[in-house]
Amino acid sequence: MVTIAVDTSQPVGSVALARDDVLLGLERFHAPSSHLVALGRAVEVLLSGHGLTPAAVDRLAIVIGPGSFTGLRIGLSFVKGFHAARGAAVVTIDSLRLLALPHLGAHARVCTMLDARRGEVYAAVYERAGDAERAANPAAARELVPPCAREPGALLDSLPAAPDAFAGTGSIAHRSLVAARFPFAAILDDDEGLPPVSYLAVIAHRLSALDHAGVRALEPTYVRPSGAERVRLRAHGRRANGGDGGSGERP
Repeated sequence: MVTIAVDTSQPVGSVALARDDVLLGLERFHAPSSHLVALGRAVEVLLSGHGLTPAAVDRLAIVIGPGSFTGLRIGLSFVKGFHAARGAAVVTIDSLRLLALPHLGAHARVCTMLDARRGEVYAAVYERAGDAERAANPAAARELVPPCAREPGALLDSLPAAPDAFAGTGSIAHRSLVAARFPFAAILDDDEGLPPVSYLAVIAHRLSALDHAGVRALEPTYVRPSGAERVRLRAHGRRANGGDGGSGERP
């Protein structure tokens, strides 16, 4: 089975190509504003470099967030369009879960943190699933703290149990804070703290695919409102309180 795995949830976009559980290649691209163009080019480079065409792709794996609102929309639009044109199956995974999965063999409990800007991180905590669960589903992990957006210090103070390891760009950016709160936990900085799209590519053939209706209805995973939505909510609040909503406040 030939799989293309896509992650546009981060400022650095990633695309990986695999045949079953063998990784064939990885392409990365920067500048979120160019993700729409760069994503198509990266897929073309990977396929042509291995003598493949889009018709050879059996499965698409997509990271659905949390992350960049614009980036997630671009990735989903690409995958939906490819699915509609080529009929390739689609599987999905959350960025925070994907960050934890490669480390849940060596570590029993992993906190994943991604830079969310505005002084916050997207974060979650996962615990290793049982052997039978992982054998049946390579994305299996017990969710101890569901995905959220929090100020790093408040998040760390609220964790119900001490993680064995921290992963992700947020963990790297707040390394000193993490080390002060959890001095015995490992801070993992492999793959620059990005969701490992290469790992996703090689497990995707074992994940359950969405049906056609599920692909059409697929939406990004958001854990906080977008800038536009925050402006709308503030304007609604001002109108409800007797204001005219016209202060020109920026998100």
